[in-house]
Amino acid sequence: MAARDIMMPIPLTGRCQCGQVRYSVAAQPLFTYACHCSDCQKRTGSAFSMGLVVLTDSLQAQGELTSWSRTSEKGNTNTRYSCAGCGNIIYGAGDSNPELAKLQAGTLDDTQALEPELHIWTCKKQGWVSLPPRARTFDTEPESAAQWLQAAADFRAGS
Repeated sequence: MAARDIMMPIPLTGRCQCGQVRYSVAAQPLFTYACHCSDCQKRTGSAFSMGLVVLTDSLQAQGELTSWSRTSEKGNTNTRYSCAGCGNIIYGAGDSNPELAKLQAGTLDDTQALEPELHIWTCKKQGWVSLPPRARTFDTEPESAAQWLQAAADFRAGS
């Protein structure tokens, strides 16, 4: 299988539903993922959520954000940042890797190049959801940042 060219045009830009919050990302995402956990299903009202992991320092948001925190199934604290006007979640950050932000993929201005490189919490996946044969999947989630990055590199290499 050939390597995939998944470079996205930088800066990435996006906004909330009402337009009060806009953001830009000045560096390529480290990887994209789909999360099938029960919490993401409840939060999105869908079968899974999609995110891009970016360096927190590369993300610049303008507009009023509110925040709320929850404890993940692994016991980490995750904080979500939302538009104060419409409530649209823009990104999240966890206490285990505060240098990384999980940007909500659907808030991008251009979503055409998005394809999850990793699928996590597939043990909670809805039965009707089919994953691509080349998808990198995890029953829960990778144990370390190195495992996340290696799985994304393997996907990009087509191996």
